[in-house]
Amino acid sequence: MIDKKRELWLDAAKGFAMILVVAGHVYNHNNLITYIYWFHMPAFFLFSGYVSKPVERWSQVGPYLKRRAHSLLIPYITYLGLFTLIRYAEELIQGNISLNWYLEDIEKVIFGGRFITSYYGVFWFVTCLFFTQVLFLIIFLIFKRTKTRLLFIMLLYIVSHIEGSYIGTLSGLEPSLHVWIPWNIDVSMLALVYYSIGYYVKPYVKQIPSVLTALCILLIIGFITIQELNLMDYHLSMKYVSYEHYGLDVVIPLVMTIAYCGIFQLIKSVKILSLFSLINNKSMAIMYMHIGVNKILLQFMDYGNVTYTIVGVTVPLFITIFILEKKDIIRNHFLIILQRRSELRRSKGMRTG
Repeated sequence: MIDKKRELWLDAAKGFAMILVVAGHVYNHNNLITYIYWFHMPAFFLFSGYVSKPVERWSQVGPYLKRRAHSLLIPYITYLGLFTLIRYAEELIQGNISLNWYLEDIEKVIFGGRFITSYYGVFWFVTCLFFTQVLFLIIFLIFKRTKTRLLFIMLLYIVSHIEGSYIGTLSGLEPSLHVWIPWNIDVSMLALVYYSIGYYVKPYVKQIPSVLTALCILLIIGFITIQELNLMDYHLSMKYVSYEHYGLDVVIPLVMTIAYCGIFQLIKSVKILSLFSLINNKSMAIMYMHIGVNKILLQFMDYGNVTYTIVGVTVPLFITIFILEKKDIIRNHFLIILQRRSELRRSKGMRTG
């Protein structure tokens, strides 16, 4: 019974985090977006580590990678192809017939990660998560002692910040685009830290003391106050390798995630938790579709950040529940109709014969 309750708060927390992902992509940016970015993507990696069950033998690696590829990469490739076709159709309608443009764009689409935006805004997370899981698995199998694993993970964290500091010295609107590493594999070095925290602190996150939740909330208020007073200029963008603070890049996301999880553990309403859990169950579709849906609708009407978020969650939810998940039922009904028509024709043929 305790496990079911724990899973419900966790699913609800992940579901609301997906709403924050949608809210983070609104086109009218404000300070709230900055604070969402402080923790929402690290939280997803932490949640993934929390529920992870790494294999213990090398012989299990193949089946494990096959399962992860099936759940992450196949939907990734499917949605990538779908939105690429939509984009190219739009370009052709607008008269773009430049072969060089399409070849250069295909190269970016293949590279993925930070090199693709617009419809693909959150696609980087999927490939980064996949390689984070692979990296954690390799470390878990090579090093048998927890201390050695953590030291190696810390080393990769330092390397990730060396890269982040280097990219910070480059020019351009998005300096990270000068570093050609596909699928945001390099970001996996930072993501690995959040993922590992989720895995190793699982026993302590299952039931967060209310006092700790309150303390973390006070710390968050302190961080935000310092930021608003311009005494600190902290920003975190994992996609574009914008991280240079060795301490804050762990402390702030972790403090905010602890407070976030603690709040959801305090929620007693099963209806509220179930609603956010439903969103979590359809989170992959929401993640892939919310930018594209809003991008298409914004061509016909203009609306604000709140509507953007509501549309980005509800429309993909509707498409998933009432169309994508009904396709097998619709197909079966269609096959039944065809079968009945075929039987009817045969019976008529027998009577006329």
